[in-house]
Amino acid sequence: MAFLLIISGVFTATLIPIFIRRLLYPRPLPGIPYDKDAAQKIMGDYEIISALYNELTEWFYPFIRRRSFQLKSPIIQYFPNPFSKPQVMVYDPRETADLIIRRTKEFDRDVFDGVFQVLIPNSTIANSTTPEWKVQRKIWQEAMHPTFLNRVVAKNIYGTAKDLIKLWEMKCAGSGGNPIDIRNDFSFAALDALWIAAFGQRLDLINSEIERLETGKQVETRGLYVHSTVQYINELAQSRTGFWPAFSRWRVQRSSKYRNYIKIKDKELDRTLHDAVARFKEINNSSDNEEFDTCAMDLILRKSIHAAEKAGERNPDLTKDVKIRDEVLIFIYAGHDTTSLTLQWFVKIMTNNQEAQTKLREALQTAFPGGSLPSITEILTKDVPYLNAAIEESLRCGGTISRIMRVATMSTEIFGYEIPAGTRVASPATLSWLPEPIPEERRSLSSQAALEKSGGADWTQTSAAKDLDKYIPERWLKIDPDGKEIFDSNTLIHNAFGGGIRGCYGKRLAMLELRIMVVLTIMSFKFLPVPAEFNSFQVIEQLLRAPRQCYVKLEAV
Repeated sequence: MAFLLIISGVFTATLIPIFIRRLLYPRPLPGIPYDKDAAQKIMGDYEIISALYNELTEWFYPFIRRRSFQLKSPIIQYFPNPFSKPQVMVYDPRETADLIIRRTKEFDRDVFDGVFQVLIPNSTIANSTTPEWKVQRKIWQEAMHPTFLNRVVAKNIYGTAKDLIKLWEMKCAGSGGNPIDIRNDFSFAALDALWIAAFGQRLDLINSEIERLETGKQVETRGLYVHSTVQYINELAQSRTGFWPAFSRWRVQRSSKYRNYIKIKDKELDRTLHDAVARFKEINNSSDNEEFDTCAMDLILRKSIHAAEKAGERNPDLTKDVKIRDEVLIFIYAGHDTTSLTLQWFVKIMTNNQEAQTKLREALQTAFPGGSLPSITEILTKDVPYLNAAIEESLRCGGTISRIMRVATMSTEIFGYEIPAGTRVASPATLSWLPEPIPEERRSLSSQAALEKSGGADWTQTSAAKDLDKYIPERWLKIDPDGKEIFDSNTLIHNAFGGGIRGCYGKRLAMLELRIMVVLTIMSFKFLPVPAEFNSFQVIEQLLRAPRQCYVKLEAV
C-alpha cells in the first residue's frame, strides 16, 4: 500500500507541473522562430511589449523590427498576453501583398480586436467577408468612384483647404514668429471636408476657429460635439494595450464618458440622416439620376431606394438602418483620422527635409504658373510626378496605419511554416527597412507567379530600396522611353492602404484630399525649421500612429 502511495505521489508530482506548464505557459507553433526566453514566462512577450509602449508610446514597429533581426527571420511568432494563443508577425512587404490580395480565401480580415465590435458592430470593418458583407461594401465603394469624387467632393475639400490657409495666416500673425501647434487644425479641416462630402452639410470647425481668433471667444458649434465623438474612438482604442483588453473595454462601456459618447453619436446621426433623407426627397425627381447627388449620402440613398423599387419592395427607412448608421461612422472616422494624421506627418517631414520641400514647391510652381493658387480643375488634371512621389514617400515614412491584421480561415502555410486555422497574422502596413531574406522556393506559388509576371526583378536589390530610413521622393521617379520623368507607384512594395477585397475603399478620397491639401499649403507657406523642443518624432499609438507633436513655423510664399 505504501509503495502504491509513493508511486502515486511521484506520478502526481510529475504530471502536475507538466499540466500547469501546458495550461499557463505559451505553447509555440511548430517551426516558426520565437524568443525562447519569452516562451518560458507565463506573461510571454507582454512585459517587453509593455516596456516598449511605456518608453516609446508605441510597440508594434519597434517590437517586430528588433525581434525579426534577433531571430534572422521575416516571420516570427510572439505571445502577446498570458493564456492567449501565439500570434504570427510577417515583415516581408511582398508576402504581405500576396496574403491580402491573392490569398483571400485563406486569410480574412481579423475582426476580433473588439474596438469596432463595441462601437460600430454593423459596419463592414467589424465583420468577416460574407456575401452580405460584399453587398454592403459595394454600395459604399460606388461613393468612391473618381467621377463622383471629382464632380461632387473635390470642390468642398478645396474650399476647406482655403479656409485652413486663412486660419494659418491669422495664427502666424499673432504668433510673434514662434512655432504654432496645428494638430487640431488638420483634424478640424479633415472632419469639415469629410462631413460635407458625406452629408452635404457644413460643420464649420475651421471657420469657428477663425471666428474665435477674431473675437477672442470660443464658438459653440455642433461640429465640436461631432469632433469630440470621433476622437473618443481613439480613447477606447487604448483598451487594446492593457493586460486584459476585453475587461478594459467592458469597464469603459460602463463609464459615463461612454454613455455620453453614445448619446451624442445617436443625436447627431439622427439629425443628419433625417436631414439627408428630407433633402433627397425634395430634390430628386428620379431615384436613379446621379446628377442630383450632392454628397455620398445622396448616392447611398438613391442606390438603396432604386434597389428596393427594382425588387418590388417598399422604400426602406434608412434613418433606422443599423448598417448604414455604422458604416457612416466608420466612413467619417477612418477618412478623418487617416488623412489628418498623414497630413501631420507630411508637414513634420517637410519641416525636417528643407531640400525636398523646396523641390516640391518649385515643381508645383512650374506646373501651376501665374503666381496664384491653382483651381480645383487644374489640381485634378495636371500630372506632377514629384508631387505624386512626395505624397507616396510621406505615406511610407509617416506610417499612419501601423499594421494589417488577418486571421487564417483554414490550415495553411507561410514560407513553408504551418499556420493553423484561427491564427492571427500581423504585418506592418508600410516599408521602413529591408526584410530578412527568404529563399524564393519557400514563398507561396501565387507569390512566385506574381514575381515572374512582373519581370522577376528583386526589388530589395534596386537603388530605390536603399536608405529606407530617409525621406527620398526621387526613389519613386523614373525616366520613360521618351526621356520623360514619370511617377512609378510600383517602385517599392508597401501596403499603406491594405489591398485586395479588404483594402481601404476610401483610398481614392484620401489621396484626393492629400493632393489638394498638399498643393495649396506648400504653395502658400514655407515650413521653416523649428527648435528641437517642438520637433519630437515620438508616436502616440492608438488605432493609428499619431505624432505626439506637430508644430510649424510658417512663412508666406
